[in-house]
Amino acid sequence: MVHRRTVALLLVASLSLALTGCPPGTFPPPPYDTTGTYVGTWRGKSNEDDPQRIKDCPLQIELTQNIGANFPEDHFVTGTVTIDYSCMELPEWIDTPPPSVVEVAGALQDNGTLTLISGGCTTALCVVLTLGGTGVDQDDDGTLDAYAGAWAYTILLAGVEPFGFTGKFAVALETETP
Repeated sequence: MVHRRTVALLLVASLSLALTGCPPGTFPPPPYDTTGTYVGTWRGKSNEDDPQRIKDCPLQIELTQNIGANFPEDHFVTGTVTIDYSCMELPEWIDTPPPSVVEVAGALQDNGTLTLISGGCTTALCVVLTLGGTGVDQDDDGTLDAYAGAWAYTILLAGVEPFGFTGKFAVALETETP
C-alpha cells in the first residue's frame, strides 16, 4: 500500500510540474541581448533555371529586444534588415535596385538560435524573408556579438513563378569609432 501511495504521489507531482512548467520567476533569461546594429554580408544564389551566384553583398541588421520584460516577451526580437543588391549582375538596361529595408520579428531561443521572419502581401505581390542562425556572445558581456546562418528571400507575383534568393549570411555587431 505504501508503494502505491508513493507511486501515486510521484505521478501527481510529475503531472503537476509538466502542466505548470517552471515555477514563477524561474524562467531562464535570454542568453544575451540582441539590441544593436549588425553589419556583414550575404551570399547565395537565385532560384532560377540558370541561377545567379552572389558573393559578399552588404547586409545590415538592426535589432531591438527588451530583456527586462517578463518571459516570454524577453525572448522576442524585432528590427529591420537592409538588403543591398549592388553586387548582383543585372542587364545593362536595368538599374541596380535600391536596398530593401524589411521589418522582421522573431524569437531568441535559450540555446542562442535566433529566427527572424517577415512577410507581407498586396493584391498582386507577396514578399517573404526568413533568417535563421546562431548568435554568439564572444566576450561574455551579455551582448550578441555575431550572428550567422541561412536565409531565404522570396518574391511571389500573381501568375508568375516565385523568384528569390537563398544562401548564407554573417553579421557582426557594429562597433562605434571614438
